[in-house]
Amino acid sequence: MRHYSKRQLTGFAAIILVALSGCGISDIDRSEMQARLEQLKETSPFQYPLDNFFPDIPMTIKAPPKGDTEKYHAAEDSFAPAGTPVYAIGDGVISFSGRKRGYGGLIIINHPDQNVYSLYGHLSTSRWKMKSGEVEKGDLIAYLGESEEIDSMIPHIHFGIRMGQRAEYSSWRWDDRRWMAGYSSRPPDQVGWFEPSEIIGKTEAMKKWHNYIRKREDIVTDRILDPSDFQITSGKYNEKEDLDQAIVKEFGDHYRLADWNDILAFSDNIEEWADSVGLLKGGEDNSLMISNDGYRIWLGRQYFISRFNHEKPRHYLAHRTINKDYVCLGSWQDLNNHALVVRK
Repeated sequence: MRHYSKRQLTGFAAIILVALSGCGISDIDRSEMQARLEQLKETSPFQYPLDNFFPDIPMTIKAPPKGDTEKYHAAEDSFAPAGTPVYAIGDGVISFSGRKRGYGGLIIINHPDQNVYSLYGHLSTSRWKMKSGEVEKGDLIAYLGESEEIDSMIPHIHFGIRMGQRAEYSSWRWDDRRWMAGYSSRPPDQVGWFEPSEIIGKTEAMKKWHNYIRKREDIVTDRILDPSDFQITSGKYNEKEDLDQAIVKEFGDHYRLADWNDILAFSDNIEEWADSVGLLKGGEDNSLMISNDGYRIWLGRQYFISRFNHEKPRHYLAHRTINKDYVCLGSWQDLNNHALVVRK
């Protein structure tokens, strides 16, 4: 048996990687992408895959923050109950229907007339779904899956539209050009992904939601604050309500939603701050809505803070903490909580 040195093995691995990365098409020309996008928008050949489609998690257009391990999200996600019907967005031919790691059930439809394909992820593997053949716009093709069968905590659809046909792309699992890619290390439009809502159009509810998830520009860090600068809203709100309007109505124009950076100013005396503000111990039941680095929403979920006095439950997944889990930053959806506000 022949033995190879570590250097030789590394060289062989590099050759294999180069060969694999050459599979499929090369990076898409952005001018070609833009021209195709304008054509698709003008003809409007597609519909949404759900009756009430609402992209809680949009495609990632801007680069992730430096040092962040998050990749670009190459599609739009919409949360809906398991069993929700999923429809073909346009005429085409099913080129894949089956189970895929990370998705549970997955369907790919080629749309030759438009030279794009559509991707429907997190489908049920136990309920009926179409296996093959031609489909027409609006045909029922599958149902959303339960959390335990879709490799996700919450039932939802991962919906993407990509230039070209499935066979033109790589099947290598780690390649950004792989045909089943849910995320990419490069901007999605460099590897062929369109923003579905740009093609099909945005509803008024979708436009409103995009306003909620935008980065807030009124966050000023390193300010000198006093605990008396904070207030708690009398009403409770969910992540899809207009907190700005509620805050202005209750406290006037001189207040805004508090940010995690505002709270960090009290890291050295967080216990006194929490007592003074009125942040009660009790975890999620007494949590207060805030933003984090200017964002209210993370992956469709509203940020909030919880007080645990160093006794954070094991199930609580904190984004960040102060003083060994005395106060923690969390996020979730379908909330109904008071909001923490601060003087501008």
